[in-house]
Amino acid sequence: MPKIVQKKRSFPPKKIINPKVSDRKMNEISSRHSFSGMDMSRGFLVLLMLFVAVSGYAMGSFSSSNNDYLNKFYSSVLVADDESVSSSGEVSKEDAKKQIFKDVPINHKNAAAIESLYNLGILTGYSDGNFKPDDTINRAEFLVILSNAVDADFAGKKLENCFADVKTEWFAAFACYAKDAGWVSGYADGTFKPGQVVSKAEAVKIIFSATNYPLCADIKVDPYTDVPADSWMAPYACAAKEGNIVSGKTLYTPFYSVTRGDTAQLIYNTMAKLKLLD
Repeated sequence: MPKIVQKKRSFPPKKIINPKVSDRKMNEISSRHSFSGMDMSRGFLVLLMLFVAVSGYAMGSFSSSNNDYLNKFYSSVLVADDESVSSSGEVSKEDAKKQIFKDVPINHKNAAAIESLYNLGILTGYSDGNFKPDDTINRAEFLVILSNAVDADFAGKKLENCFADVKTEWFAAFACYAKDAGWVSGYADGTFKPGQVVSKAEAVKIIFSATNYPLCADIKVDPYTDVPADSWMAPYACAAKEGNIVSGKTLYTPFYSVTRGDTAQLIYNTMAKLKLLD
């Protein structure tokens, strides 16, 4: 952080002039009841000089105090690339060293899940050292991470041209494997929509299908106020609620767009429940 140097003005010591005035002179002044034009000009100049001196000193003091405040404020909000901010708001280089990704501090809500899946080789970040945990995730990206989580075996399979919009792209193998395995079925128009953002309901359904997570059967009561018992989402929402795979006991928010951090958390919670992290 650049150091702000405040140059203070220096003022010469004030000279207080206190000439003795004779009683006779005082009487003459009193008898006139007013100052001459010259006396008024001199008096005005003296007052003006005193005002400038006092104002300059006050402004110098204020400016110095204001710069101290700005320096402290600047230091409190500016964090270097190799540092992190602790829960107390102070910079901690020790905490920064523990981070797997530059943009996932150890106090991020999904940090533990992201770190665990990274250490298992299930997910990776971007070339710039970031993971972008708060960015939404599309269907193609989601299947890449999930395929790594279940150690999908692509050997000996022709994994391409499985949907109207999935030919031989980089994600084709993952989308086609998921279709063959029954994780996804696509849309009525024959498309997969690989670039579409994944909703919470879709994410839980696909993860549970990929890991054979046990579902709720014969549901009589709405698992959530926004998930009716007769909805296709109900068995997955019920199982997620009972297994504490998701948070929240009243609302499921099935159409919420999950983030990359949410994806890591959902996969981590599911694998932990099934004891697949050992």
